[in-house]
Amino acid sequence: MTKQNLVAAAMASVLSAGMIVSGVTPVFAAEKAPASTPAPAPEQAKDVATEDAVEKDFVKVSEDALLTMRDLHSARLAIFNGLTDQARTYVDASVARVEDAVKDAEKYALATKKPPMDDSYVPFDASLTVMDTLEPSPEKAEHIKKANNHLRRGEKKEALEVLKVGEIDVAVTAGLVPLKFAKEHIDDAAKLIGEGKYYEANLALKAVEDAVVIETFALDAVPEPQGKS
Repeated sequence: MTKQNLVAAAMASVLSAGMIVSGVTPVFAAEKAPASTPAPAPEQAKDVATEDAVEKDFVKVSEDALLTMRDLHSARLAIFNGLTDQARTYVDASVARVEDAVKDAEKYALATKKPPMDDSYVPFDASLTVMDTLEPSPEKAEHIKKANNHLRRGEKKEALEVLKVGEIDVAVTAGLVPLKFAKEHIDDAAKLIGEGKYYEANLALKAVEDAVVIETFALDAVPEPQGKS
C-alpha cells in the first residue's frame, strides 16, 4: 500500500465528508448544472461549482470557463458515440459559455509559470490536496477536520492557521484554460459541425483540452487574479 493510500485509510473516518484529502479532489461542488446549460446524459453528468462556492475557494474558479470545458468534453464524447445532434447542442452551449468567460477573464486570470501562448489563463477547476509527505496520525487528522470546518464557513485564514499549527502541507491545484485560444477553436468546431465535418470539429475541441495548463500553488502563495486592482 502506498503512503498516500495509508494516509487515506488512516483518516477516512474524519475526512469522509471533508474538503481536504490525500489525493486530488475538487472542492465546493454543487449538485446541479445551471438550467441555462443543457444537462448531459447521466453517465456524463459532473458536479458544477456554484458562485457562492467558488467565492470561498482558494482559487477563484470561473463558472463560465468550467461549463465551457464541461460542454466541450461532452461534445467530444457525443461525436465519438456518433450522436451528432447532441454534439451540436453541446458545442452551441460551449460557444455561448466561452464568450461569457472571455468577457470576465481578467477577474479570474492567473499568471502561469511557463505560458505557451499570450492569452488569459483562467481557472476552470481547483482542488485542495494534502501532500504525499504527510505522516498519518490522530493529531493531524483532527487538524484536517478542524480546517475543513473552517473552509465550509469560508474562513480561509483560520483554516490556514490550523494547518500551519498541525504542520500539514496542503496545496491547491488548478486547471487553467487559455480563453482566447479556446474561443477561436470552439467557434471553429461549431462551424465544422454545421458543415458535417465532425472529425475536424473533434480535433478543434481536442486542441483546447491539450492547451490546458495545470498549476499547483502553496495555500499561502496563490497569486491574485491579474485583473484585480
